[in-house]
Amino acid sequence: MTFSRWDVVVVEFPYIEGMDSKRRPALIVSTDRLNRDHHLYWTVMITTAKAGVRTDDIRVTNHAQAGLPEDCVIRVPRMSAFLDRQIQRRLGTITTKDRTAVSALLRRYMP
Repeated sequence: MTFSRWDVVVVEFPYIEGMDSKRRPALIVSTDRLNRDHHLYWTVMITTAKAGVRTDDIRVTNHAQAGLPEDCVIRVPRMSAFLDRQIQRRLGTITTKDRTAVSALLRRYMP
């Protein structure tokens, strides 16, 4: 299955602090060309932020459209790469407003 930029997908997202991972939603932020050329997707973490919202977290404005069961934030500083086969399924997509906010934050850190 092929996924596209702005798709919300399910992956085993790695913890920075250790070798474990956790199944969670993630947002694809790479272009379709990265997948065509390398069978790879760049993603950023999506979380409920129950431990607290952090600087640069972006609230998902329509969690139902994104396929999420509750309110969540997009945590752009937590980026990870996944191969095609590591993505379990597509949940939904984010709104244009959220895309604009994520794009702006990506440009801030990756000009």
